[in-house]
Amino acid sequence: MRRFFGFLLTMALLGGGVFWLPYLQAEPVDNVYQAADLLRQDAENGGNGVAFREDNVDADEVYRALEAQYPYAFALHAVTRPNKTIELNAEVSRQARQEQAWEYAKVLTAGSISQTMTAEEKLRALHDTLIRQCEYDVDTAEEDAPDGSAPAFAADGALLDHKAVCAGYGRAYEMLCKAAGIQVIYVASEEMNHGWNAVRLGGTTYYIDCTFDDPIPDRGEYVSDQYFMLTGDELAQTHTWNEAFYEQLLDSLEQSGK
Repeated sequence: MRRFFGFLLTMALLGGGVFWLPYLQAEPVDNVYQAADLLRQDAENGGNGVAFREDNVDADEVYRALEAQYPYAFALHAVTRPNKTIELNAEVSRQARQEQAWEYAKVLTAGSISQTMTAEEKLRALHDTLIRQCEYDVDTAEEDAPDGSAPAFAADGALLDHKAVCAGYGRAYEMLCKAAGIQVIYVASEEMNHGWNAVRLGGTTYYIDCTFDDPIPDRGEYVSDQYFMLTGDELAQTHTWNEAFYEQLLDSLEQSGK
């Protein structure tokens, strides 16, 4: 998924003088993970953005941390201010349709798991459910320069259109697991131009790549488990990513009680 930023410097001119428009109070944060969590809460509550000290956050890293924990496709807009703050606002794309995908995710999840299942059994059931009802969108993947805005890159493509690329699979799986009450994040690899999921169980981080477990061409009910619940060392045989970044994000989510 490509990242979109709108860096804007806003001011008003009045009577020959320069007057800066009112700006948000900067939120105190120690790192980009805390900033992303505040931005996620703001987006979920329909807010107008959150301000941070410029020297505390990097917009690109905040995007990556928010993308990992927020299953909705969004564009991140940034406004820099003269008081050394930056205001970030996550604008959800096709919000009504993504909300529809969330409602469908809850229905799918309820029909796929039971409360007697272990967390790993629930993860496997939702992995299989997603793969059986979605196929890889080869046409979108083969476009010369996809901008990441098509439904195939989001959960609504995977859940409502039943076609997606890796970002759609990853966000849909994150959404299904959220409906099951399991904290799963989305991992994006710029080196591979690919994405998948991670979950921490019993203090160990495991990786799940639903895209790689869905054969091309689609084979209906067939589901592979080759990329289900792999350790970092196991996944590193075929994948490359910023493992430390996502481990720190999972640490932050655990510390905040997510």
